[in-house]
Amino acid sequence: MKKQLFEFVGKCFLAGIFLALMGFQQANAQQTIAGTIVDELGQPIPGANIVIKGTTTGVVTDFDGNYSIEASPTDELVISYVGYTTQNIVVGSKTTINVNMELDQQLLDEVVVIGYGTAKKKDVTGAVARVSSESFANQPLTRVDEALQGRAAGVTVAKANGAPGAGIKVRIRGVNSITGNNDPLVVIDGVLGGDLSTLNPNDIASMDVLKDASATAIYGVRGSNGVILVSTKKGSGRGKINVDYFTAISQVPDLLPTLADNVGEFARIENIRKLSIGQNPTFTDAEIADLEANGGTNYQDEILRTAVSKNLQISASGSEGKLRYFLSGNYRDEEGIVINTGYQQLSLRSNLDAQISDKLRVGLNIFGTRGEKKNNFEALGNGQGSLMYKANTWDPTTPIYDANGLYNRRSLRGIASLNLNPVLTLNETQASDVDERFSATLNTTYQFTDNFSYTMVVGAQVNNYNVQRYAVEGADDTPDANFSTNKYTAYQLSNIFTWQKVFSEIHDLKLTGVQEYSNSKNISNNYNADNLLLPNGFYFAETASGFSIGNNFGERELSSFMLRAEYILDDNLSITATGRYDGTSVFRPGKKWGFFPSVAAGYSIINPRNNSGYINNLKLRAGWGQVGNQGVGTYGTYANLGNNIYAYTGGAPSPGTFITSFANEDLTWETTSQTNVGIDLGFNSGRGSFSVDGYKKVTSDLLLNVPVSGTNGGGNVNKNVGEVENFGFDVALGYDIIQTKNLNWNSNLAVSHVKNKVTQLFDGLEQIDGQYQAPGGQARVVNIIQLGEPLGQLNGATFLGTWKSSEASAAAAFGKKPGDAKYLRDENGEIVFGAIGNGTPTLTWGFNNTISYKNWDINIFLNGSHGFDIYNLMQAGITGGAGDSRSFMAADQVNQWTPSNETDIPATVQLFNSSRYIEKGDFVRLSNLNIGYTFKDFAGLSNTTLKLYVGGQNLFLITDYSGYDPELSSRRGDQGNEDVAPGINVGAYPNPRTYTLGVKVGF
Repeated sequence: MKKQLFEFVGKCFLAGIFLALMGFQQANAQQTIAGTIVDELGQPIPGANIVIKGTTTGVVTDFDGNYSIEASPTDELVISYVGYTTQNIVVGSKTTINVNMELDQQLLDEVVVIGYGTAKKKDVTGAVARVSSESFANQPLTRVDEALQGRAAGVTVAKANGAPGAGIKVRIRGVNSITGNNDPLVVIDGVLGGDLSTLNPNDIASMDVLKDASATAIYGVRGSNGVILVSTKKGSGRGKINVDYFTAISQVPDLLPTLADNVGEFARIENIRKLSIGQNPTFTDAEIADLEANGGTNYQDEILRTAVSKNLQISASGSEGKLRYFLSGNYRDEEGIVINTGYQQLSLRSNLDAQISDKLRVGLNIFGTRGEKKNNFEALGNGQGSLMYKANTWDPTTPIYDANGLYNRRSLRGIASLNLNPVLTLNETQASDVDERFSATLNTTYQFTDNFSYTMVVGAQVNNYNVQRYAVEGADDTPDANFSTNKYTAYQLSNIFTWQKVFSEIHDLKLTGVQEYSNSKNISNNYNADNLLLPNGFYFAETASGFSIGNNFGERELSSFMLRAEYILDDNLSITATGRYDGTSVFRPGKKWGFFPSVAAGYSIINPRNNSGYINNLKLRAGWGQVGNQGVGTYGTYANLGNNIYAYTGGAPSPGTFITSFANEDLTWETTSQTNVGIDLGFNSGRGSFSVDGYKKVTSDLLLNVPVSGTNGGGNVNKNVGEVENFGFDVALGYDIIQTKNLNWNSNLAVSHVKNKVTQLFDGLEQIDGQYQAPGGQARVVNIIQLGEPLGQLNGATFLGTWKSSEASAAAAFGKKPGDAKYLRDENGEIVFGAIGNGTPTLTWGFNNTISYKNWDINIFLNGSHGFDIYNLMQAGITGGAGDSRSFMAADQVNQWTPSNETDIPATVQLFNSSRYIEKGDFVRLSNLNIGYTFKDFAGLSNTTLKLYVGGQNLFLITDYSGYDPELSSRRGDQGNEDVAPGINVGAYPNPRTYTLGVKVGF
């Protein structure tokens, strides 16, 4: 019995060992595991990595997201892909493992670019606004800067005019400088000094705007006007091709009312004007009757047209293995609504990003563009205003052509505008402005350890700007030709060291160190050929009777060191401290280097990760910092000479030079100090967000161009004098109003309020005259800088209406008579000139709405600007009575003063720069309305979409302004800083109303 028991136990033991060995063998037996990896939308992901944990054995999914790998049941598969959460799956008994990848929650917890790195939005301590491509995806844009308008609180975007390719002014939290540049720094993929106007909107992934000094201090001397960080798109996932084509029809919303529409009345009023100055009437009764019967020529209508434009964008993106790519091209052909004007642009981009190894990543971005303006409107004209100004003041009784079909060059009766026929000027002028740009950026990151990495950014750019013009309206009524070329080259090298470590799970410390060097060179050459003997175009310039030549060279360097420390305590308290040390070649030894510090902190009273109540996020922020400005010319500390010519004996002129500016060896940095406090609020499970920031910034030691008295040689000198203050608040509110399976409605409101004040000038002065002179030959400036007042003060006389018959004796004391214009005078009887308005807006806002219902989507974007005035000198010229626009052309002149109808409309000569032409500029605009329908799996093709859309831009404008558009202004290069003379209109190119029809295809 005992023996049998031992035999039974022994057999059981052997059986147990056998079964265990069999199980061990089964557990370690290799088997083929296959499956498909898809994204959150169920689309295959090519290039995803599947690795057996703890080994180097792995495979990559193919184009359709499929994979196959040999593994044992005890193995653990690690599935990873850029932008998605890594998943670990034990094989077990499964032979088919399909995986749905989920977006990385850290990416969903929005990451913003803060310069030389990124940060989670909840950890940001400075004032940073983000504009993502999704916010303007349904707006047919041709300019990137238009995407910023009304979408980022604290950012003001205004069109200079409506010409194709025209400049757009971007300002962040007001203006700092009186004579310097107030443009923000643009950083594109880490390279400083970009230009938003040249970028393709389809290439943009996001734009992060650094607004306060605690955020911009990392850019030191280049961050005083704010910083816009542009991130272009990178490919991921399965290859995609997108094509977007739209055509647009543009026209001026309304013509300005003038007497060209009532040419008989124009003739009668002209006769009255001639009699009032002791001359004979211009028109006979028979001629007036003929004009009333047959009409005249409205030159405003003649130079405007309905324009047709085309825009084509193509992009290809995706990833193959460890290579991500984004390729794009854009072609735009825009007709201007003014005849013989337009703009063409071609741009190409290639963004490549390769994960060479687990530690090394390399990216290469290449961008090239060529843009050409045809008859650049801003450069045409001879000082009497723009061609719109001339067209609205030209003699409506003179036809365009004579009986022989030739142009009537001037008014046949010598009335109204004395300038050349505007139709002739536009049709016969040959002007081409060509802007060619090429840039390349190499970005290399090496991860030495889990905590320490090094990034090198190398950027280079070459810009060529060439202008050739043949102008039929020369100084002596003969054609001129001129050519200029400007070549700009720049390169940048940035070495970025980043160390980050978490201690005891609650202390997160990150250090970023930067060493950076940049160099730029500018070479320009030009010639002018005057009085061409053969008026046959630009290429006959050698027949000119007079020539002048000019050239210039400038080079500047900037060397910088920066250290930033970021500390996060228990995911609640965030502290950031930055110091940047900049040295520039612009200033003299001893003044070259400047240190710019900043510090900011944020505290989450309610943390979104730990709270699920209605208010799920509440954060307080505060920061202070200083930034600099080196905004003077390359040789701004030295004396500069200008060229002139003079005919001493009355014969051929001799060349000479004269001093234009004096040296100042003590010139140094302009410094802007800014304090910012803010609150961030999230509510209703993240559906809503609200943030408000209040700030005050003071710019001291202004780099001011100070005039030198004539007794000391005249000219000017750059000095560190003066102070400007800006204070205001920014508000951003976003909410998903409706969030259902089929219907979604998202709204975002951005509001910016800023007040500006000049708190200090120089030499005890309380006022400086600007450089913008009114047309009409009256030689009076229309803008001034006043102590204690905002920049943008408009200068002129106070209009009091007309002298009435009962005031005849009082009028006679000033040499006036009833019917003459009446102005405010001082105790000495002199007309008082002073501030009569201000052209700087104090409040701007934008309201963006995106609604989707099943396959339908609609975008509605409104924006507005308030608290500013317009100096409508266009209307002054139309009214006439002065300079080269002596005839009255205003429609309301039919109600001018007469002894029997004593109105406040003068019947005689007037001042152009008076409060009569100050108007409120406040407006509300429907900037975009776009409706689209998307066909999915179009024509039975999987993953192919076709979207048809129709829309309009500038569809309505609510304003009391009587001109074309209150947002537009006009300015020549010799009229000073545009921020010191805003809101002045001397015939700006009208802003068109545009209707678009487009199609998008994705496959």
